[in-house]
Amino acid sequence: MNKTFYNQRFDGVQALRGLAAVSVLLHHISCIENGAFGVDIFFCISGFIMMYVSQLNTDHFLWKRIIRIVPMYYFITLIAIIGYNINKDIFDRTVIDGKYILQSLFFVPFTGSGKIMPIVKVGWTLNYEMMFYVIIWLSMKISHKYRSLIASVVLVAIVLICKGFGFTNTVLIEFIYGMAAYHILSGIKYEKIRDKAYMRWILLFVALMSYVFLWCVKYMDYPGSLKRFIIKGIPAFIIFMCVFIATYGVKVPKPFVFLGDISYSLYLAHYYVARVFNKYFDFIPGAMHIVCVLGISLILAAISYNVFEKKLNSYLRKKLLVKG
Repeated sequence: MNKTFYNQRFDGVQALRGLAAVSVLLHHISCIENGAFGVDIFFCISGFIMMYVSQLNTDHFLWKRIIRIVPMYYFITLIAIIGYNINKDIFDRTVIDGKYILQSLFFVPFTGSGKIMPIVKVGWTLNYEMMFYVIIWLSMKISHKYRSLIASVVLVAIVLICKGFGFTNTVLIEFIYGMAAYHILSGIKYEKIRDKAYMRWILLFVALMSYVFLWCVKYMDYPGSLKRFIIKGIPAFIIFMCVFIATYGVKVPKPFVFLGDISYSLYLAHYYVARVFNKYFDFIPGAMHIVCVLGISLILAAISYNVFEKKLNSYLRKKLLVKG
């Protein structure tokens, strides 16, 4: 086992989280409506991280994931419910009743407004995330060594079964890409490229070109089709691999790392900022429109992360995660 690998801060991965969140934000701005592939990058990262964190320590695996995901998600859901009762125009794509509230809070997919998604629209990805966490957890119970193989078989089976019912979103396959990345990246001899700056720049260039390619693929052409895990998933996998290797052992500038730190808050909070601007401030010129939505979303995310997410997560971990 490469002990150095398990004592690293992956600043590049954290920065990539931030880029993925900003990409999704841009997708929800009316004058852009592209960038949803940030979700594909997120899923690749998630597959890698779950394998990484479960390699040396499996204590409280599910509780740690719940503490990380649930509090902020519930908070934004509460805001959405309150907002719906104050101004239905902003939440006109939202369906709210007792049944939908419970299904949203417990990550049960349901059809609202003709689409399978919870009250907080961007929360549809969290349904997949929570499913993946449970699958990984169960796989570890069966065999820790072969958890990625077991989880991959289960994920493929779910996709095939869903296809039989006419639901063909193959984004679940991208968790497998992330797990595969873990097995590849954990075995690389990074000392061979440590002092070869040109190799890092080549990898970053490949990542950039893959990112540009994703911008050239219209989201609505492959929103949930069988082609998505190829058209969007493979470039997302390449981006993750290249960024990881290129930034391994490199100290990334703090603003980029901080963007990754607040990425979860940014991902959940930006949607309603974009909705307000799309509905009431569509007269603002394109560039200024983008700057306003991005700026306000980043400010709200930073406040949310520092005041709510970070402190509450720390408190809950201390209270709920008793050392075994």
